[in-house]
Amino acid sequence: MVGVRLEHLKSLGGGVPTGHAMVMLQSDGQNSIIIVGGANMSSWPDKLSCQDLDVVKKAGIVLLQREIPDSVNIQVAKAAARSVGVTVIMDAGGMDAPMPQELLNFVDILSPNESELGRLTGTPTENFEQISQAAAKCHKMGVKQILVKLGAKGSALFVEGEEPIRQPIIPAAKVLDTTGAGDTFTASFAVALVEGKSKEECLRFAAAAASLCVQVKGAITSMPDRKSVLNLLQSV
Repeated sequence: MVGVRLEHLKSLGGGVPTGHAMVMLQSDGQNSIIIVGGANMSSWPDKLSCQDLDVVKKAGIVLLQREIPDSVNIQVAKAAARSVGVTVIMDAGGMDAPMPQELLNFVDILSPNESELGRLTGTPTENFEQISQAAAKCHKMGVKQILVKLGAKGSALFVEGEEPIRQPIIPAAKVLDTTGAGDTFTASFAVALVEGKSKEECLRFAAAAASLCVQVKGAITSMPDRKSVLNLLQSV
């Protein structure tokens, strides 16, 4: 894939399979996903090398998710937190299990969808008031910013001590496949953030990327390029 650096990628022997995500797509574009961890969850060292952590420390931003072990995420988040200016975004997707407090201690922005937010906090998230209360519970866990993906209802950013920022969806001409839309949203938010855009601009950029994503089938193939996102933003 263009722009993805592979020099730190490692291949595992011993018959460890590549991780897989099996997507069951419904007629309305919604999906359910079964994850088989494979190499993503296997053969990690107890302690990451200094060389690997140096890459993290030099990053503009670190985006984590839960299809690798929490122990690895903790080491990476700690390394980023100890480097001035490296923001850690934790996408809550992947492992359906409580998130260790040791990990949350080093997360700047937690990004769940409303279902993940409900599972993480043990509270209902059926309306915006309940979502706000669940976000406040995350603040009490030590995470100062909660970026919640709300599907057709858009998104919201809850910054501790501030009013929530709500972003409606940018309507798609036709929803073919929602697979990867949340990943696209969070990654696009991260791109805009590291480029110095305001929180409102980050949300809008991410909404545009997600709108384009759901109009194409597939997870990787549906992720739009920058030019397409900017063109959409200029047209709405």
